[in-house]
Amino acid sequence: MRHIRPTTRSLLALEGVSVLLIVVLMAVIYARLGTGTAPGGQVLTADVVRLPAGVPPSAVALAATAGFLAFAGFESAGSLGEESRHPTQAIPRAMVVAIGIGAVLYVACIAAQSLGFGTDSAGVAALTGSDAPLGELAQSYVGAPLADALNIGAMLSAVGAGLGGVTVAARMLFAFGRDGLAPRRLQEVSGTTGVPRIALALEMAVCLVLLVAFRLGGATALHAFFYLATVGVLNLLVMYVLTNLGAVRRAGGAGRVGAAVLPAAGALVAGYVLYRHVWPVPAPPYRFLPYVVAGWLAAGLALTLLQPALVGRVAAGLGTGGEPQRS
Repeated sequence: MRHIRPTTRSLLALEGVSVLLIVVLMAVIYARLGTGTAPGGQVLTADVVRLPAGVPPSAVALAATAGFLAFAGFESAGSLGEESRHPTQAIPRAMVVAIGIGAVLYVACIAAQSLGFGTDSAGVAALTGSDAPLGELAQSYVGAPLADALNIGAMLSAVGAGLGGVTVAARMLFAFGRDGLAPRRLQEVSGTTGVPRIALALEMAVCLVLLVAFRLGGATALHAFFYLATVGVLNLLVMYVLTNLGAVRRAGGAGRVGAAVLPAAGALVAGYVLYRHVWPVPAPPYRFLPYVVAGWLAAGLALTLLQPALVGRVAAGLGTGGEPQRS
């Protein structure tokens, strides 16, 4: 399959517009703060990087969830390895660039929002109570045109995020079907576009069912997002812990003790954040979400334990002339 370019270019275009608008707003906020012309008399201050007194580590760990959620997705580049011309070079480079740019942009953006609203108690309350902080800041610092443009950019970014999610999920389902870990029909691809059409249709159907279920259940769009985001973050934290432990084991097996320090620290941080999410037990409905994650992980573990037998059957089938099915 070599027809991923339209999707990736669409994603870059959608996200590029959103990021450009945000960068413009950030530049205006910092400029007005620096020149003393910010609304409400806000000024540049280092309070944005100071931890207030009395904040416990558990609160910091829960707040770190937003950071993990913001960075989630960089590892998805690996799902397009089969469609990359030089995957061993392009995939690691894409991950490093995504993490580097994301780190700078996220820190600068949240600092701009905190400073823009103000670091006093009133400003913090306004920021935490805002449904669209960038839109409100654009309205007060620039005007309605930029605020409207940012709202459109946020919509485009949401479309891009959804497009990226179904793209990655469809290719994972395709790989499962091809390797015999899921129904073989999932490996079917379109002869015209090269898209794994059955896997893509299944992914879209699951998304539709979830959205309809949330709507019928009376969940608001924001609550539906946080329910799914919490499930996603908990799964990601488990994945990060296991990945870092794997890196520790590999470094230790190679006798590179120094190389194991950073992944060991990463495993501890991710593990602590994961622990604070499940204990103390959160209020409903969030207290039930860890069980959803546990069931999902248990299914993955069962699939992993069955994998040798399944792969053996697939290899036997290929040995008799079977090959991935295209249509």
